[in-house]
Amino acid sequence: MNYENKTETGLFDAVREFVSGHGSFLLLTHVGPDGDGLLACVALSQHLRARKKKATIAVEGSYPSFVAPYDPEGLVRTLEELSAHDDWAEHFDAVLVIDTGKPKRIGKFRHALAASGLPVGVIDHHIAEEDNFEGPSAIDPVSAAVGEMIAEFLQGEGDDFSDSLTVRALFGALSYDTGHFRFTNTTEKTLRWASFLMERGANPNEAYSVFWESNSAASVKLLGHLMSNLHVECGGRLAWFALSKKDLEDYGVQREETEEYISVPRSIKSVEVIAFFSELEKNLIRVSLRSKGRVTIHEVATRFGGGGHAFASGARTHDTLEKTAADITRALAEKIRAELGPD
Repeated sequence: MNYENKTETGLFDAVREFVSGHGSFLLLTHVGPDGDGLLACVALSQHLRARKKKATIAVEGSYPSFVAPYDPEGLVRTLEELSAHDDWAEHFDAVLVIDTGKPKRIGKFRHALAASGLPVGVIDHHIAEEDNFEGPSAIDPVSAAVGEMIAEFLQGEGDDFSDSLTVRALFGALSYDTGHFRFTNTTEKTLRWASFLMERGANPNEAYSVFWESNSAASVKLLGHLMSNLHVECGGRLAWFALSKKDLEDYGVQREETEEYISVPRSIKSVEVIAFFSELEKNLIRVSLRSKGRVTIHEVATRFGGGGHAFASGARTHDTLEKTAADITRALAEKIRAELGPD
């Protein structure tokens, strides 16, 4: 079957030349790595290694638990482990940043990367921003997941998708970023790729179990606490909730277990936009925004220093949890009223 190989339009030309010209890659994704970005790195790493290139994946902080089934060889490293290499340029000759194009979105890696002077290539499906990395890139905001883009890139490179880990990781990436094919970013092409990967051994139940059936009992209790304090405003069209560090400590929950909390208020019929505010540190707040598809929220995210997609965006603010929630929900309410009318 033809999977609309976008290499014909030149999307991957610069990245293909970049990959061809280097032999030892460091693969990075954004801070708070998710199932799309990190599993796309796993799939790309497998492809590069099969072609006798070196590929090391690294994350800031601890390993997300979801990566374990997709990383039997321990390919993923931490920033602390890489810090043992004083001079990255002696160990890598290029960097590929996956699922973001912004230096500040790779967190503490950006300092070591800038000091190394290594060339950077980008594969991303978020809306390009002015402060993106300079260098060869493939950016396609229409793609449902960066995993979908990696699948297209591998197809253009002649990969036969016979490696089971590559197939499983790509299916997991698609599943994660589409909410197991429930969200508005799911397209006909996405489902064709899912079918293609299933034909080669991907199991939908594996991805669903890893991302949506692997949390602790404490996580479910914390979710109940947060939903009992859910705010529904703007004529029932805006739902938001906030998670403090104390909440995590009181319930003994890992932050990664809260990633899918934002999907729960989608079940409310009247709700169009959901906002989830999570305190990372004192005066450092992670903002996650989702829309059911009738209200574009990217503009609100960029106003607060973030970005993303038209209907799924985020930001990080240096302010209190209360002030961040007040400012952003006010902006979201204005956006909802501008696009859908008064309450």
